[in-house]
Parts: sequence; structure tokens; C-alpha cells
Amino acid sequence: MQLFILRHGKAEPMLANDAERALTERGRRQVAQVCKKRAEELAAVKAIWASPFVRTQETAEIAAAQLGLPVITEPLLIGNTHPQQLLDHLQTQDTFPLLLVSHQPLVGSLLNGLCGSGNEHPMGTSSLACVSADVWANSCADLEWLQHAE
Repeated sequence: MQLFILRHGKAEPMLANDAERALTERGRRQVAQVCKKRAEELAAVKAIWASPFVRTQETAEIAAAQLGLPVITEPLLIGNTHPQQLLDHLQTQDTFPLLLVSHQPLVGSLLNGLCGSGNEHPMGTSSLACVSADVWANSCADLEWLQHAE
């Protein structure tokens, strides 16, 4: 099974309500660029889940437009969710490949935990990773690739 993990694009500076931060034009361009660069691999995606925050919803909509899929809002994808909660939820799912659109520190913790290599895999804004596994648990996945925005 494959799991794609996308960190939202560059967002506006901090507002009073972090959840309402929108993507910048640069952020939109970088997300579109990364999705276009990995279009062949992303074509297999069967569902897109995104955090309820504005910037992740906007990021997911850019990917959704390319893939022709709806965006499903998943509250577990907010940045401070413990990765194990998300892994437990993924174990109950059967729609893969799945694209997750989320925030730091969740995307980095999830990727590093799944791959369990002891290496830190940087997830800057608009970074997209692909991991494969038979089971979604710590140290049970292989990093197929990690694409960064240019």
C-alpha cells in the first residue's frame, strides 16, 4: 500500500487564528509544481484527506483539481495530533493509495516514525513524500521518494 504525505504550501504570516491562514501565491505555485512533477505517481491516489485548516484545504484543492477527486476533511490531520492516533486510524482504512495533507510537526513525525530509519526526513512547505508498507505502524514503511518544492 502507498501513502502520500503532503505538507501545506507556504502560508501567510501568523494571524490571530492560526487555522485561518491562507496560502501565499508562492505557496500555491509550489504546491502545483510539486503535484505536477509527481503527477504520474499521484494518479493512483484514491482519496485525499486534509486538515480542516484553511492552508491545508487550499493545498488539497490544488491536488484535487489535478486528480479529479474530492477533499475529505480529517480532523486528525491537525499539526499537533500524535502520530500514533493517525496510524491507528489508517489501520481501519481500505482506500489506498491515500494522499494526506497536513502540517508540521505531524508530517515530519509521521514520515520519520513510519520509516524508522533514525534519519530525519525534512518536510518543508510543499514537500511531498511517498511511503509504502503492508501495515501502517512505526518502522514498517519504506520511503519511496521525497519531493521538495523548488
